[in-house]
Amino acid sequence: MKLIKKINFMEEKKYVIGLNVAGLLLIFPFSMLFAKLTQLIFRADHYDFSGLDLAYLLIFTFILVIIHEYIHGFFFKFFGKGKAKVKFGFKNGMAYATSPGTFYHRKDFLVIGLAPFVLISLLLTLLAMLGLLSSTLYMPLASLHAAGCVGDFYIALLLLGQTDDILVEDTEVGMNFYQKEEPSQE
Repeated sequence: MKLIKKINFMEEKKYVIGLNVAGLLLIFPFSMLFAKLTQLIFRADHYDFSGLDLAYLLIFTFILVIIHEYIHGFFFKFFGKGKAKVKFGFKNGMAYATSPGTFYHRKDFLVIGLAPFVLISLLLTLLAMLGLLSSTLYMPLASLHAAGCVGDFYIALLLLGQTDDILVEDTEVGMNFYQKEEPSQE
């Protein structure tokens, strides 16, 4: 295998700063998206946000970060076919799950990366539709979570720019992309 790209999210400042700034900027479009969904679900266009709602928002956001990383961990294990060892941590303003030294196919790593966004967004929307999550919590909670997926979105963009035959190695600090080498015909 030939290393074609190496990314160090945890130690290279351009990634640390860039992803944190991008996450803050993503709050705006995701707030508009989930505000529109809130209007459709609750038929409301105003929010009565109290101090208690803020406390719930902080608690639920913390819980969602943990659930988000465990979803990554589940899919690392699933696609690692029992060989993957998963570690969790928090560094440079980023929570993470990692499966150091494990190699994944491009499509599998896309699922690993995007599964938390898709599953948690669907879960929050379902809870709101069932009346188990208020409009005052749904919109900010879904928006914060989605914006917090910025690293996952960036990884997905990188992967979409690669061919299907690459392998992705998860590392303690980021990821490496490998191209399978063709046997020489000499």
